[in-house]
Amino acid sequence: MAEYFALQASLCFAVSHVLIRRGLVTSNWLAGSFFSLTLSAAVMWILAPFFIPFAGFWTPALGYFVVAGVFAPAVGRTLNFVGIERIGVARSVPVINTSPVFASILAMIVLGEVWTPQNMLGTGLVVLGVIVLSTAHGAKGPWRKIDVIYPLLGAIAFGISINLRKFGLMMDNVPFVAAVVTSTIGFLFALGMLRTTRGRQVFSMSRRSIGWFFAAGMMNTAAVLSGFYALSLGKVVIVEPLVSTNPVLSILLSAIFLKDLEAVTPRVMVGALCTVLGTILVVTT
Repeated sequence: MAEYFALQASLCFAVSHVLIRRGLVTSNWLAGSFFSLTLSAAVMWILAPFFIPFAGFWTPALGYFVVAGVFAPAVGRTLNFVGIERIGVARSVPVINTSPVFASILAMIVLGEVWTPQNMLGTGLVVLGVIVLSTAHGAKGPWRKIDVIYPLLGAIAFGISINLRKFGLMMDNVPFVAAVVTSTIGFLFALGMLRTTRGRQVFSMSRRSIGWFFAAGMMNTAAVLSGFYALSLGKVVIVEPLVSTNPVLSILLSAIFLKDLEAVTPRVMVGALCTVLGTILVVTT
């Protein structure tokens, strides 16, 4: 079942990335991030009474879930939106999905895990993939290579969050509680950004983009729930490589549904495949 939920999460993430890109045509990253995080939190709280009693939130793992929520979805998903807006789906998504590499590095530092030759090879492929993607011509229109930093920082945030989520689930295996708490933290973070003076000035939402963001938010919520259930049922080294296959699906969907916005070149495909293969090598040691 862990494998099924992980693959389901991968597909849902891929679909949400394409929908987000469509919505960003007439909107911007702040509006998309706020709408997505708000919708996820709202759906989680609507479903919560049917899955868990209110007392279920008083878990010893609550602190882990709260801090995990700050890193992702709050910071991580916001940086993901910025990356998609600035450098496109085909280039940004593979970079954001290097998060398992950072998760593995963190586990090595904190837990004393051994860095094997397979880890080194995988890391090398990931670095190569990021270099190829940062120099490829994927998204149409002008872009700056320095903007690759946004999905890269997002990947680090997700990598930290993954470890915190797993620690919490090891302490108390309550995946739905974890999903509700992290989604709520993400919403509060987005609300805080919107309430700043710069946030109110930058925010831009059109009627056309609302439909795309709503659909993307629903798919992303399904992906998050699937990911938590996969993590609660299986090991990180099994779940994360399967979830991390979503860049390939994202690129395939982009080639079909985003022809007018992105050109998925052979170079982009090579970069994405290097990144995904390297990620799998690192986390399946």
